[in-house]
Amino acid sequence: MKKALACALLLGCALAAAAQSATSHENRWYVSVQGADVLNLYENAFTYRDNGVDIDLFTLQAGAGLGYNFSEVFGVRTQLSFGSDSGAANSAQTAGGGFFPYSFRHLDLFADAVLNLSGLEGRVTPFRTLLYAGVGGAYTFGFTDSGHPWQVISGENFAPGFRMGGIAQYTLPSGVGFFIDLGGEFYGDDYSGLKPYEEDQKSFNGYAGFPFDLRGVLTLGVMYLFKQHKQ
Repeated sequence: MKKALACALLLGCALAAAAQSATSHENRWYVSVQGADVLNLYENAFTYRDNGVDIDLFTLQAGAGLGYNFSEVFGVRTQLSFGSDSGAANSAQTAGGGFFPYSFRHLDLFADAVLNLSGLEGRVTPFRTLLYAGVGGAYTFGFTDSGHPWQVISGENFAPGFRMGGIAQYTLPSGVGFFIDLGGEFYGDDYSGLKPYEEDQKSFNGYAGFPFDLRGVLTLGVMYLFKQHKQ
């Protein structure tokens, strides 16, 4: 986890340093609002499939962002999001099996380094394809009772995280833009309120041993770029 965070931080620093010598950009600052469909892949997500309710692994979130373009190639952004999540306690740890779902909420904040692939070719076009990687974290809270006879879900958590993904963006001459963002987020293993120990992973089904709580996020958003004359 520490190595992954360090790599993401180094990437961000490298992009920012390279951008300092870039020419002035017409649309430096921008703001955005977005909504997202989130796929929750935490411990025991398999129990949703086993009980025929895979659809409940998809939840919604909303957010807002602020970004800055150093040039046509490099930029940075920060995003704050709020939404709901679906988890489950481990039914394999009970004699009679069963299904023990629970829900909770999150507030997460990320800072991303953004690379405009279209800008690498020296083209300024309304449609842009971008890649990003960033670091951040989440506060999770509001956990409901799973009904598991003994497994305890923690009440609230702070979990570090990192993410990466791609963006398809179209901007009108007015500065109004629309984008689709598809990314993956990786959090510390206590994000979902469950942090299995090594002995749990060896003894019980449902714990793959992967040291992250995962979320797949499909975002639709609207943005506005503030125009600035080139110097």
